[in-house]
Amino acid sequence: MYALLSHDSACEALRFLSVRSALPAKRLPSVAQKLLGDQCVSTQREYRQLCEKVDLASLGVRTAPTHLLVPSQQMRSSGRSAHFHVWSAELPANSCLQVVDDVLLSGPEFTIMQFAGATARLDGLLDAHAAAIAAEAKMLAGLGLEDHATVDNPLAWEHERRIVAAAVLACEFAGTYRLGMPGESTRYRTSPIMSCDGLEHMAAKAERTTAASRASKAARLAFDGSASPMETALALLFALPVEYGGLGLPRPVLNAPVDVPGYRGVLSDRDQVSPDFFWPEKRVALEYDSGEFHFRGEKAAGTDAVRANILTALGYRVFRATPQTVRSLAAVELLGRQLACALGVVLEIPDEICALRRRRLYAELMPHRREG
Repeated sequence: MYALLSHDSACEALRFLSVRSALPAKRLPSVAQKLLGDQCVSTQREYRQLCEKVDLASLGVRTAPTHLLVPSQQMRSSGRSAHFHVWSAELPANSCLQVVDDVLLSGPEFTIMQFAGATARLDGLLDAHAAAIAAEAKMLAGLGLEDHATVDNPLAWEHERRIVAAAVLACEFAGTYRLGMPGESTRYRTSPIMSCDGLEHMAAKAERTTAASRASKAARLAFDGSASPMETALALLFALPVEYGGLGLPRPVLNAPVDVPGYRGVLSDRDQVSPDFFWPEKRVALEYDSGEFHFRGEKAAGTDAVRANILTALGYRVFRATPQTVRSLAAVELLGRQLACALGVVLEIPDEICALRRRRLYAELMPHRREG
């Protein structure tokens, strides 16, 4: 019998093991195949027997319940120790890692697919939608305004929200930071454990499902190379389409090296500089100066300034941002308009629905608001 860790438990294990460079290199299965029901843990009793043999906490799984995959609805069981999710489609090739003899771990790409394919309870979704409209109407009335509350299709927003959430997780796994457990700090300067191209490739090869379709979209929206949650938030706010709530700016590359060896000793003290956000065709860069959610050891405010000065001396237009610069949506929009001017593009003005989605997106993405 083996257990296949999924969803939140897979995220915990991937974060824990990757910061310790302990992720196994071998991927399973070699070809796409169904999850075998007679061989996987699918009851609370089997889960307890597994825990007697394997210390899941040593793999980073510390939050109850433990999330596991089973192949059919009939194999799910209820309990507080283990939560079983149904995955009736084929396991994509190379989607899992064998961490110990009795435990398989969903790989980063497969874990993102699982979250992307999740569905919300319709009753709760509609109740929250109605409550949000009522709250907005009450606020407008309290301000003495006769304007109407903005009404968005809750199912459309939920669909886009899940794609964005999958893109956020993809940025983390394809970047150089890992979120900590509640109460623990984020770990920086780690190695990527996947790429956005790898996620898109797995989604394209997988059985056609909602999960695969959403994961493919998330892969195209996400970024390789993000170094912090704030970089992820800003990159997505800048580049997501307006209908998702983004500003619709051209996509930057994140922390990509720019070779400057010919200027070493004259205008530069190094052979490469790596701006946080870079639009190479337009020779425009943005540096996010370190703050509470951006501390990266040597790559802190002083180094950011040196890098910005080198780029400026070489003829690049370099913008600077700080935690104070992006403390409100209005401030992020102002920064976006400034970048658009430098990039020679005109930002699309959002309609009422897209403006509402932008406010929601900002609240979803910004690290200080999520943690608060």
